[in-house]
Amino acid sequence: MSRHTLLLQSTCCAAAIAGSFLLGRATSPSGGALGAAAAPTRTVRLAADSPLGSRPISAAATPEEAAQAALAARLKAPTPEQAQVRLKAIFENSDPVGRMTDFLGFLKTLDSNEARSAALGTLMENFNPRERARELNMLMSQWAGADPAAALASVKDSKEWPGQMAASTVLTKWVASNPDAAIAWAAENGKAADQTENGNYYMVGLLGALAKTDLDRAATLAQSMNRSRARGDAMDRVLDQYLTQRSPEATQAWAASLGASPFKDGVQSRLAGRLADKDAPAAAAWASTLPDSENKPKVLSEVVQRWSREQPNEAGAWLNQFPVSPATDEPREAFAMQVQKSDPEAAIAWAATITDAERRERATRDLLRSWSEREPEQARQWVDSSQLSPRLKQRYGTKPNG
Repeated sequence: MSRHTLLLQSTCCAAAIAGSFLLGRATSPSGGALGAAAAPTRTVRLAADSPLGSRPISAAATPEEAAQAALAARLKAPTPEQAQVRLKAIFENSDPVGRMTDFLGFLKTLDSNEARSAALGTLMENFNPRERARELNMLMSQWAGADPAAALASVKDSKEWPGQMAASTVLTKWVASNPDAAIAWAAENGKAADQTENGNYYMVGLLGALAKTDLDRAATLAQSMNRSRARGDAMDRVLDQYLTQRSPEATQAWAASLGASPFKDGVQSRLAGRLADKDAPAAAAWASTLPDSENKPKVLSEVVQRWSREQPNEAGAWLNQFPVSPATDEPREAFAMQVQKSDPEAAIAWAATITDAERRERATRDLLRSWSEREPEQARQWVDSSQLSPRLKQRYGTKPNG
């Protein structure tokens, strides 16, 4: 065979091979670089006890893609029954990080009030403050973003604190997006409670949140509440925001502008304590300028009680500037009670300056009892040599033939 013929045959053979290679790429389902056959399509099913039930899912060829497909399936909205099953399974996870990750993913799947209600029931059945309080807060926050009225309806009849906490969570979120609707709901549904000693606690968390964005409105609403523990708590939250958003002087001016009422008295007393914690001498100067009223002794008591914790000598010197009178009986008693452990004799001496005989006797008796429990021998010796009444000496001094 001639060299020319061999060259021609080699060229034809190469062309045929190249043609076959290109044809293989054009017809290969996978389009692989080497014309490999297409990867087989597999089908997997969710486990029979999956909250979503069993259904086919086209699985990818790699484990990573299969995991992504399974995750997508789990993110499908569950029925109420499936929500209960899945949440119970999440709670059984002993790994706190994994449990929280699964719980957050679970919340994203809840798209109906029925499923959320079922989840809430399961959570309450497995409730404990250490582990479930945060999860309850997250569930109710998610529900509040979707349908706050329905979320509140699910817990408004609860008498236990987890249910009340859940309602507060919803109202706190609702008042940020629709304050009028949230306030109206809280006022209407807490109407009966507002007439009791405890009061309408629906308003407390709501006003705490509202005060951050509309302080004046929150203050007005707190003032409109009936006198109760709830109003006191609401007052605390409003007052905290006043001191945070405005100056102490502005807060003092607001308190002074309130009409004479138990609400004003409560605001001034609470303000005195907060100011004294930050700057006791400044709080004392402010308290001294208040006009005489039935509430002024309580304000003075708040200041001297906080001040004497750290600086009893300075607090005592300030209090001693006021003349002995019924107006200073309460702060003198408060000071005596505060310094009794460090100087029981001085405490009893302060109690002796109380003008009201009944209050003076009670305070002295309380101080002696406390001292006798801590240091019985020292207390007894002091009582024996004191000028106390015979009744107190008989009770706390050395007993005859004892």
